[in-house]
Amino acid sequence: MLYSYQELEEMKKNGIVLNWEEISKEQLEKLFIEGHVPNGLIADLYGVSKDQVRSKRRKWNISQKSAKYIYARYTEENSSLFAMLNDSSRERLWQEENIDFIAKALTHYVFRNGPVENMHSMGKLEESDMKTLNKYMVNKIAGLLKLAMDGEWLKIELLCNALRYFGTDWDSIEIDTKEIDMIFNNRMGFEEEENL
Repeated sequence: MLYSYQELEEMKKNGIVLNWEEISKEQLEKLFIEGHVPNGLIADLYGVSKDQVRSKRRKWNISQKSAKYIYARYTEENSSLFAMLNDSSRERLWQEENIDFIAKALTHYVFRNGPVENMHSMGKLEESDMKTLNKYMVNKIAGLLKLAMDGEWLKIELLCNALRYFGTDWDSIEIDTKEIDMIFNNRMGFEEEENL
């Protein structure tokens, strides 16, 4: 769970020790980027120096010059514009005739451009195997998109509940939006700061 500065300050007042070694990248981003909390206040919260905060921010590329920060600030300052752009994107995409291209794009994103491509290039999968796997993925993603577009959320929930205990011994998820952010930043003209 991610906490605001005020929530963390209250926890500290109530005797909870905030461990700097255990802070997540997302929590530090929430404080610095979303909350606009300066290094000094973050350092005071966690009982560390401002240099330690700067060092961890550099390590995780959390900077006022990073595309993520610029985007957050820009969307905050232009919230109605971005709300309009976001809504118009949904309207353009969320149409049944787009299921084909969205399913193929998402298959490339979540599957084809990943480890399976390396397996294919190393000869572990034949071209016919790749066609079978690609078709399977595209069709399944298209099915989910169709259900979502039709508002069939009960079916999606029942599917997820039926399969919820499979993969329980897999590693915990690590939410990965790096490629999405890279494409977005490139298209929007935001540039990541290279050497913080």
